[in-house]
Amino acid sequence: MIERAAVLSTGDELTTGRIVDTNSSWIADRLFALGIDVTAVLTVGDYPDRLAWAWKHAFELADVVISTGGIGPTADDLTSEVLARVLGVPLVEDAASAERIRQLFAAFSREMPLNNLKQALMPAGAVVIPNGLGTAPGYRVLHGATHAVVLPGVPREMKPMMEETVLPWLRGLRGDEVYLSRVFQTFGLTESGLDELVAGVVDPAAGRLAFRASFPEVSLRLVVHGRPDEAGARLEAISARL
Repeated sequence: MIERAAVLSTGDELTTGRIVDTNSSWIADRLFALGIDVTAVLTVGDYPDRLAWAWKHAFELADVVISTGGIGPTADDLTSEVLARVLGVPLVEDAASAERIRQLFAAFSREMPLNNLKQALMPAGAVVIPNGLGTAPGYRVLHGATHAVVLPGVPREMKPMMEETVLPWLRGLRGDEVYLSRVFQTFGLTESGLDELVAGVVDPAAGRLAFRASFPEVSLRLVVHGRPDEAGARLEAISARL
């Protein structure tokens, strides 16, 4: 069963502050809705040693690792190469993906630089995740008991791939357990004061509380986990006590 996930975002543009990583928060939100606990969000630049470190640590923390970025045609797109090395398998060309890339260039009457075929290379044993809006296909591959899911970093390509392919696949593996949450908004209390007020109200085995302060407001988020009916009843019972 898929219970824990790690999210890996790659690219020098992220680690140098040139763009903000919105992919990770979007993916984490969708995983939360499926009842999957996101144990870590990792961001690394386009360096083989750093990417290998991130993959190895992510595999230790999760049942599924979802990566975005680094599967384009250029020299700094290193995700597939590094992941194959971590997995201990060769890179192989997916013939159907390579042919689709050729057809996309032909459809626009453009000559295809040969480096575009790099996007059809993926670790041996991978299952293709179609990309209807770009040239780089995604894929998923198994490492022991952990799944790796590799997607483009472009949000307009990544999001449909998640919604149409990855999330339905995860839903089938996950079963019917969910995370449910409710937010309580307070005014005029300090974060520490609110913490004292609710101390002992929630058994850690039954739910979790998270605080977010933006004085004079402090929000309190209650999160419960379990099968839908049972989790819903527990959410209502704890909410009544709060």
